[in-house]
Amino acid sequence: MVLASIAGHHLKADQQGLALPQTEAEPRFSVLLDDPDVAQILDEAARSAGLEHPPRLGSQAWNGDIVFGLREQLIRSARAVRAAVQSDETRWRLLAAVRAGLIAADAAGSAIVRQGLTIEKWIEECFGQAPFRGADIQELVIHPRIREIEQRRGRPFRWHEFQEAAAGLGPRAVLCSPCGSGKTLAAWRWSQAQLDQCPAGRVIFLYPTRATATEGFRDYVSWAGGEVGALVHATADFDIEGMFSNVADPRHGETWREDDGLYALSWWPKRIFSATVDQFLAFLRFQYSSICMLPVLADSVVVIDEVHSFDRSMFSSLEAFLKFFDVPVLCMTATLTRDRRRLLAGHCCMQAFSEAEDRFKDLQRESEAGRYRITCGSRQEALGRIPGIVERGGRVLVVANTVARCQALVTEIRKLTGAAALCYHSRFRLRDRKDRHEDAIEAFRRSQAVVLVTTQVCEMSLDLDADLLITEAAPIPSLIQRFGRCFRRPAREDEFGEIFVYWPENEWPYERPDLEQARPFVDELASIGRLVSQADLARMVGAMEVLNAFAANGYVGFLDSGFFASSREEGFREGDEFTVDCVLDTDIDEYRVLADRREPRARGLVLPVPRYLSSTDSRLRGGLRSASASHYDQFTGFHDCEVKVG
Repeated sequence: MVLASIAGHHLKADQQGLALPQTEAEPRFSVLLDDPDVAQILDEAARSAGLEHPPRLGSQAWNGDIVFGLREQLIRSARAVRAAVQSDETRWRLLAAVRAGLIAADAAGSAIVRQGLTIEKWIEECFGQAPFRGADIQELVIHPRIREIEQRRGRPFRWHEFQEAAAGLGPRAVLCSPCGSGKTLAAWRWSQAQLDQCPAGRVIFLYPTRATATEGFRDYVSWAGGEVGALVHATADFDIEGMFSNVADPRHGETWREDDGLYALSWWPKRIFSATVDQFLAFLRFQYSSICMLPVLADSVVVIDEVHSFDRSMFSSLEAFLKFFDVPVLCMTATLTRDRRRLLAGHCCMQAFSEAEDRFKDLQRESEAGRYRITCGSRQEALGRIPGIVERGGRVLVVANTVARCQALVTEIRKLTGAAALCYHSRFRLRDRKDRHEDAIEAFRRSQAVVLVTTQVCEMSLDLDADLLITEAAPIPSLIQRFGRCFRRPAREDEFGEIFVYWPENEWPYERPDLEQARPFVDELASIGRLVSQADLARMVGAMEVLNAFAANGYVGFLDSGFFASSREEGFREGDEFTVDCVLDTDIDEYRVLADRREPRARGLVLPVPRYLSSTDSRLRGGLRSASASHYDQFTGFHDCEVKVG
């Protein structure tokens, strides 16, 4: 166990490269075990361990034969470890715990000392607080959020029956509820109830995307204040900057930035988190910063949103987490395929709340209400619907499957309607993407004529209520998410949303079988003969044959790798190497100035670009590449070809 933990604590250990020289020359070096610094370390370790005398080790010159001999010993140890953990789950858990503990302690020991902090005092500040109870969450998050809702709506807030009933769920549950029904508040009620039953140190809400994590922070976690609440994802500093600029907002003036010198450890003192799922669960794929967050995760109540959107790698990690870690977890989704529902309820022993709508009249009415009139046809037929909706002052959402087709549609719709169609997708500089996001939300909030053309990013990142949704065909889970952006308000007999689905010119970026499975699904919805409800969608998905069913007990390195531990062997998300992070060539000087000052605004100049349109630049560090500004427009993003700006 000790050898495995030491060998793997840098997450670079694999059987192919362990203890092999990096050059052809025979390795010769000295191990200075009698150096005064080494002796001091051994003295301190001996005192901590209660030993009367520390060990004294003499120096030794090593050559290649000794190194290769040690390698053989390590390989034999690796076989012994694998045999031990395969036959004894307790040893399996012990190895994972010792290795993770060493990594976290190593990170804390160096970072804390480097920042001039006292280890004992800092650890006490992080983990010495009284546990949270339900009343704490009620006061810090739920009450402020309800007051905000009441001020916005101008009427008293009322809990749905199913939201109150969610508090009665056990410590492991799946909550399936329609889009816009109030799942998030139900999850906060569940968290409150769990803390009443078993107090914990933290509450963590995990989301699949940075945008949804940011919204979760803005709407809920931020009310707890900068000392308690945190937003954790790759661009959190940038997203928070200016979020509460309104001086009338009670959160105005709060400080959210952490000590950069502590890296992931800077989050340890926080108590309530809104984060991307990677930040906490990627430890299962040996992601270093996520392993450093394990001491926080181990003492938490956890809510995981939109689990239907997890790819196969992410879902394998979720399964492993649920099986091997003893913390309260609530998974949330609007719909879930049979294989994943069966795995969560059966293999992971999660209590299902998916039939709740049969018991709660308010949820049942909302779920069964006719919402959509769904039509299939050609692309031109679809676009022909736009002028009439715009003339009536309606809101139109158009969804393409690729950025290039999204940009082409913006131009075409502008010519067709004369309206300035908004554009939103992933290939913007972050600061421009933030502006485009706010433009889209504000335009739909004003309830006046607007056309927004977007990509898959709308499926979870945009809280919109369109009168007309036009979308390219996509895999069924994606279609259902897109449908959820249409007619989200309470249904009335004389109102409904229009959805038009047309088939894309090619499958990219999806697989053909996924799109072929969507064809009968859409055809059946279009021929249903009445308005389609969210309950119809859930029933159809639940009855469908599962394409490429999820296989349980997939390989997860943190638990399955035995002696070795390498972060290179697998990624948390299924890889997409098509794009790389870049800085426009005209922004590089500004980026370097901001980055040198550690300004969050530096991140605002970064954007994803197709790898083949990027290039290396010696002025950039950290894996960033350069891209030509001639391909970029701040309102339509990065194009595959040069564009005429404006």
